[in-house]
Amino acid sequence: MRTPVLLSLAAALAAPVLALPLFAHGQDFTPTGDRILSDPTYLPLQGQVYGQTDYGYSQTNGHLFDSTGAQIAGTRNTLNTFGQRLEYGITDALSVRAGLSYGFGTDRRATPADTTSNDRNGFENPTFGATYRLLDQRSHPISFDVFGDWAPDVFPSKSASPSQDGTVASGGPEADFGFALGRETRMFTIQGAFTDRYVGGTSTLNRTSGISTGAPSYWVPVLGVQTQTRFTHRLSANLGYAYNFQSRSIAVQPTIGAAYTNQIGDTQSLNVSLNYHFVPNRLVGSLGYVHTFYDNRNQIYDDPTSDLLQTRTGDAMNVTLRYLFR
Repeated sequence: MRTPVLLSLAAALAAPVLALPLFAHGQDFTPTGDRILSDPTYLPLQGQVYGQTDYGYSQTNGHLFDSTGAQIAGTRNTLNTFGQRLEYGITDALSVRAGLSYGFGTDRRATPADTTSNDRNGFENPTFGATYRLLDQRSHPISFDVFGDWAPDVFPSKSASPSQDGTVASGGPEADFGFALGRETRMFTIQGAFTDRYVGGTSTLNRTSGISTGAPSYWVPVLGVQTQTRFTHRLSANLGYAYNFQSRSIAVQPTIGAAYTNQIGDTQSLNVSLNYHFVPNRLVGSLGYVHTFYDNRNQIYDDPTSDLLQTRTGDAMNVTLRYLFR
């Protein structure tokens, strides 16, 4: 799928969202505490089982420049992901969840001399998490949640070789902890969240050399806001934004070539989706789009003439089916 196709999808999804201010005028903003599937503040009630099945396609395009500013390569990384998540309401305020995803994709690098392409596939690390609602809008002006997730390092990270595909697993554990404040009315919901994401130290096996390389752990604070506008009891649109404070420097020791410092930049993402209740508050289908803005990434060597700069932009689409069992 080419980037123009993804941008066309974004435009189609964004059209009704851009009309939200006109729609919102004169609508019902009476506060409510309903648990609505696909709403940012949704949480299953006691004894309910919530399921989410999704397919996603992402494409990240990049350009690599040398120390003189000349472009030396273009990159395109694609990934198809199938995911399954289940969540159970222990009480009306506490829920636990687990998820697992399988992905496959291609990493392509083109230079004036040649083009290389490596495939990768496999399971991503499973995730386990919980959310506790300290304040419920059914009896308070807002909802206030605390949450945490953990993804242990279960599946190994391996790079591709001429005879073997690479894997999609990260090669290290990850976790996140945070809180979210939400306000829900009959026609509109807004939720703001702070998340501190832990990216554990990683280890990747180079299948060509047989040597593993690693990177140290770090933390990524994230600020985000999500909204939902309900046009009818079946049709709604979500719009959200997130800023990842990811900028940092990491020393990298490759198996081949000189060591360097990898300066990672911040990222921003904008997401939009349309939701339709096939069975009101029991079965919901969603079509979504995400655009990611990357700050520049720099590779800095002891020899400044070897320095590299990479620019990137990312696009993704997803199809999600949400369902609820009582």
